[in-house]
Amino acid sequence: MSEAKAAKAVCPDCGETITSKGSVRLGQEVVCPHCDAELEVVGTDPLELDWAYDDHDDEEKEDDEDW
Repeated sequence: MSEAKAAKAVCPDCGETITSKGSVRLGQEVVCPHCDAELEVVGTDPLELDWAYDDHDDEEKEDDEDW
């Protein structure tokens, strides 16, 4: 039985190292334990994180611009 390897990435907000505690998948949301930034997995090999964007909020802003 193989064990999941721990992967590490740097928080784009505070620069601290974040270690995954299991498997990760693209699009998975992660909260930085150091600064509480809402992040998203954008790469898995190597693990890469970026700020999570709420597409729903973007759609509402676009709708508001039409008025």
